[in-house]
Amino acid sequence: TLDNATCAAASHKAGGSLPSAEIDVGVLQPIAAKVLMKILYAARLARFDLLRAVCHLATYVTKWTSECDRKLHRLVCYVHSSKHLRMIGWVGDGLTALPHLSADADFAGCVASQRSTSGYHFAIRGPHTCFPIAGVSKRQGCVSHSTPEAEMVAADFSLRHCGLPCLSLWWTLLPNKPILHF
Repeated sequence: TLDNATCAAASHKAGGSLPSAEIDVGVLQPIAAKVLMKILYAARLARFDLLRAVCHLATYVTKWTSECDRKLHRLVCYVHSSKHLRMIGWVGDGLTALPHLSADADFAGCVASQRSTSGYHFAIRGPHTCFPIAGVSKRQGCVSHSTPEAEMVAADFSLRHCGLPCLSLWWTLLPNKPILHF
């Protein structure tokens, strides 16, 4: 079990960039993938706030260092201290609820590659309805030169991978053809 003093001490250590050329292998390297995938399962179901941190650490599974150990410990401490937080949805409307898609990006969020991260949140909303359907955080495949460019890449990614496929599903399922609020 984790005690709160250890978690608090680990959370105060600043996580700089990960070392790239050291032969430093972290102690948690044999179980890192297993721990990350368990957290990722919970993140995809009910804790979208964990997605970026888990996916970032997952990129270092093959080159795990003691810095990764510290970051994984900090992540587990955060999960332990925020178990009461979870995503919930409620439905109070009939067929009047509409799909809403929100996209966002950070600019050069990865220190090592200078690539940005795209994210989107898809939910069904109405006057008395708010039900989350999907949330994604993914590193962009290109290096953006400005914040607006990173935002455009995120908007394109969210519309192509979630917005348009879900819109065709809603047009098939519902009697009226709802519009996608973006």
